[in-house]
Amino acid sequence: MLEVAALGPSGQYMTRKRILVPDAAGDPALQLASVPGLVLVDWVESLRRTAALPEEELREVFLEAARVFEEHEILGDNLHAHELRVARLTGTPLSIVRECDRMISAKLRDVWRTVRLAAPAGCAGLEDEPLAGAVWRRVGDVFAVNAAGNSPAVHASWLEALALGYRVVVRPSNRDPLTAFRLVTALRLAGLPNEHVVMAPGGHDIADVLVERSDCAMVYGGQAVVDKYRSRSDVLTQGPGRSKLVVAKDSDRRSGFAIALEGVLYHAGTACTSTTGILVEDDSPGFAAELAEALGQVEVAPPWHEEAVLPALPGDGAERLVSAVLNAADPDSVLLRPRVERIGTEGMAVVTPAVIKLSSPQDPLLGYEVPFPCAWVAPFDRRRPEVLRDSLVVSLHTSDAALVRRVSALATVANVYCGKPTSWSHPDVPHDAFLGEFIMRSKGFALDEEMRTCAGAGAAAQRGEHKARARCS
Repeated sequence: MLEVAALGPSGQYMTRKRILVPDAAGDPALQLASVPGLVLVDWVESLRRTAALPEEELREVFLEAARVFEEHEILGDNLHAHELRVARLTGTPLSIVRECDRMISAKLRDVWRTVRLAAPAGCAGLEDEPLAGAVWRRVGDVFAVNAAGNSPAVHASWLEALALGYRVVVRPSNRDPLTAFRLVTALRLAGLPNEHVVMAPGGHDIADVLVERSDCAMVYGGQAVVDKYRSRSDVLTQGPGRSKLVVAKDSDRRSGFAIALEGVLYHAGTACTSTTGILVEDDSPGFAAELAEALGQVEVAPPWHEEAVLPALPGDGAERLVSAVLNAADPDSVLLRPRVERIGTEGMAVVTPAVIKLSSPQDPLLGYEVPFPCAWVAPFDRRRPEVLRDSLVVSLHTSDAALVRRVSALATVANVYCGKPTSWSHPDVPHDAFLGEFIMRSKGFALDEEMRTCAGAGAAAQRGEHKARARCS
């Protein structure tokens, strides 16, 4: 059985107490180290004592890490074997795992683009010191991540913090510790000192320790996690997406249908940007019926097959998911009933899509998320755009510019796309604001002329542009 160690400041760290991680069939797949709370506290303090690296050095490390991530064998697996193992472990379709790994590689190569976009236009560069103006600086030194297991791509998000000089502690989900292990190992093999990023797997008991000991943290979870940290300004929660699509009567219905289908199936329905609620201005029951017919044609395949598009999980868990949806919905409103399809003789099962029509956009089920493709379809009245509140993404299929402005003004809607699925993404478009908005701040800054000359020479020397070190007396 594969053993996966923690990655501490001194290297790999295998604990006596271990977590037995099952695969998507419910069978034991690997033994994972479980870092004790006291050890984690020591690691955080070790990172805090470590100075940030110059940007130029970090750029070189990130570029090399992308190559190592893609080309090296880590835990005995090349990238393809790693992706097959993650698909079998998590039940995430292979094509999705591959897409997520490409996102991680792309972020390693281009994270500085995101850093520049996040910085206020009025601030000097990260290592620049203006004569009089503003600088952009960290709000702390140690950044913590309590990661989710629904997507390997979550590990692309914390790279921005590392690029901005934070030392990072990653507590991976027990569902998928392999992606974090591969990424952290790639960074270290590329030359990043161990004290700049550690991987600390463990139980829920260390999650709170990590949040309390770090300067700021990003925490993934459900609504209970969001409620727990709602009042914490040092915690960024990544909770339910409740992403929605509006198909207005002034739009082309056929293209709106294609957008809906793509969004519902995106990432096997498990991503926070997968479409959950669909609001249709003209004949929502008819739209729901068409969607049910199309989604009913989706084929079932094991997650390690190229054609797989649906999530797999242990059979008993799949049965509970289906029961939860059917118990929540009015039986007469279920147009496509979700099924549990067993994969061979294994304990693994795939959950097929569901489509449920709702009579009102006010129905709370419009935002009911489950980790498989499940669409709740309701009517829409453009005079009441407030029904779209509390959504990570609202996609508007309309030519009504006034409606677009009203929706984009809703404070609890993070992203508004027009004519694109809720799952659409672009390197220049933040997922839920830029991470830099949370972990950085602008500061007023001023130097007199003598200090400016001296500071400029010192910075140049640090970058290796001058042989002699500048000294200020």
